[in-house]
Amino acid sequence: MYEAMGYDDDDALAAMISATEQYLPQAMSNGSLRGWLAVDGSRVVGGGAVVICAWPSHPYDLECRRATVLNVYVDPDFRRQGIARRLMQTMIEWCRKQGFARVYLHASDSGRPLYESMGFEPTTEMQMSLR
Repeated sequence: MYEAMGYDDDDALAAMISATEQYLPQAMSNGSLRGWLAVDGSRVVGGGAVVICAWPSHPYDLECRRATVLNVYVDPDFRRQGIARRLMQTMIEWCRKQGFARVYLHASDSGRPLYESMGFEPTTEMQMSLR
């Protein structure tokens, strides 16, 4: 997924994989990460995840947690078949059933049209690189 988005620093990607290999088992076992896969026969052709983290409540949401969609990706050979949309619909419905008032994501340029068509709206979020 990151390579498809233009990240080509092999050392940085290897470091990310190493860090993530340590994170995933813990996050899946404690329920702070939930993932979905799209399969074609025995081949995984897409996937996505929702990370749940502690977050202060807001007037519109008294739950002290936040759901963020991450890493939605479909193999290039399987794009334009509605797989990403079905993954998103599944993750959004899961979030709704879990009682989340909102769901967040950061969109790649190629993913933005899908997310906007599903009702996602830009926010005022900003960021600053510290490294």
